[in-house]
Amino acid sequence: MADLTGSSQPVTLGSNFRLRAPGVVGQANLVLARATTGTTRSTTSAQERAALDRALTSQEMRDVATIDVSVTRVMAQPAGATLRAPTGDDAMELEIPAPPEGHDALVLAVDEAGAITWNYPLASDGSPAPAVTRGAGDVVRFRIPNGPALPPRTTQTTRSIFGSIGKKILKVLIYPITDRLVGPLVERFAEKWEGKNRPYRFRLMTPDNYNVPDVKALSPDDLEWEDLAKGRSLLFVHGTFSTAHSAFAGLTRDDVAALSQAYGGRLYAFDHHTLSHSPTRNIEELVGRLPVGLTFDSDIVCHSRGGLVSREIVEKRRVNGLDGRLAAGKVVFVGAANAGTILTHPDHMTSMIDRFTTAIDVLPDGPVTWILEAIITAVKVIGHGGLNSLEGIKSMNPKGKYLSDLATASADKAHYLGVTANFDPTGTPFSRLALKQTASNKLVDRIFEGAANDLVVPTDGVGIAAGPCFPIAGADLLSLDAAAGVTHTTYFGSKTVQQQLRTWLTG
Repeated sequence: MADLTGSSQPVTLGSNFRLRAPGVVGQANLVLARATTGTTRSTTSAQERAALDRALTSQEMRDVATIDVSVTRVMAQPAGATLRAPTGDDAMELEIPAPPEGHDALVLAVDEAGAITWNYPLASDGSPAPAVTRGAGDVVRFRIPNGPALPPRTTQTTRSIFGSIGKKILKVLIYPITDRLVGPLVERFAEKWEGKNRPYRFRLMTPDNYNVPDVKALSPDDLEWEDLAKGRSLLFVHGTFSTAHSAFAGLTRDDVAALSQAYGGRLYAFDHHTLSHSPTRNIEELVGRLPVGLTFDSDIVCHSRGGLVSREIVEKRRVNGLDGRLAAGKVVFVGAANAGTILTHPDHMTSMIDRFTTAIDVLPDGPVTWILEAIITAVKVIGHGGLNSLEGIKSMNPKGKYLSDLATASADKAHYLGVTANFDPTGTPFSRLALKQTASNKLVDRIFEGAANDLVVPTDGVGIAAGPCFPIAGADLLSLDAAAGVTHTTYFGSKTVQQQLRTWLTG
């Protein structure tokens, strides 16, 4: 245990780990990881949830150390010793021994409010450095945002991938730099990963399997397609980092049963790449998986980036091979990025990763694990210079070419409905303080320029977008205010949203 006095001088934690935390008063404790069956785990009171443990293991990331920082108070940083994170916020600096040759390091951090950040190694000028192989004897430094100092918690009321969030936790991770992460090959890393772990497929959705991953993929010659073509069906389209079974897991079994009854059991979903492929490419893959000779009349429920895939079905049906094969009636856009999100601009991509990670922290272990695995893949790609290969994320850039082109699409006939939220942590229960800093810190205010948002997508961006089928307004738009406490990843767990879906789709 090392004392932090607010000084700008580094404090030795042991085993060549040092922490410099100007302005921070409290204590820091280093706990090295010990091996357990199949993974590693820190012997600390702040044990990670099984979801984080599984996701790190599946992505070849090894937890080597955890630093618990108990903050008593935060003062102004000493004059001439100011530390800034790459975001420009006040920071502490962690110095660690360089990872073994052929490996790189990251620091996954959580502050007292539960805001989670992924932190890359720094270059000599304090900016994030491209990941490289480092030799023995070197050190690696990280600048981690300080965040707010909150009173210590007396009870555990918040689920978190870190277990306890009453203190700052810095988790040091290392992972191998394979050939796929070096040079031009990194441009194919996300696509290869998604091809293996998030393959394209159609699947059925039933009250018994809608939140289960191991469901048979529908091939074009399966007989189930004939049933889906017998009447109006309901298609689910998930969003970024997600899958059908994790995106819609917030719905209850009764919700899905009511929808299934209304549509005669004709519920299905489209799993697709959200990192490496654009919505246009997603639709090309969708067309190739539809059986020839059948016509499908579907309503759609979509979330986040899935809104852009759904708009391709409606607004570009005549040019993308869907005419006479798949038509949409009602489309319910839930937290959809119809106007994009500025978080996907290259300058803010790491902020988007942080916000998604923080936002999923309140979800059950199953969905968290699946989404975390995709997030870690994006973290690796960004850290190794492969940002340009994340076409699926770039499609949501409000200033990008994809949304500009989509705005000029020719309209088809469909009934657009929307659900949007303005999340504000003020006055919400402490169980939602895990989202406080990410929702309200000055960096996010700068990014969204003060506009209301659900943590990821601007509130107005669901119903007001450039395109022939907008705006969505009046009774066709459910707007959840701050009192609802709904964020980008928790729409489908809201009773209000669940009831509205039933009203719109089963009437």
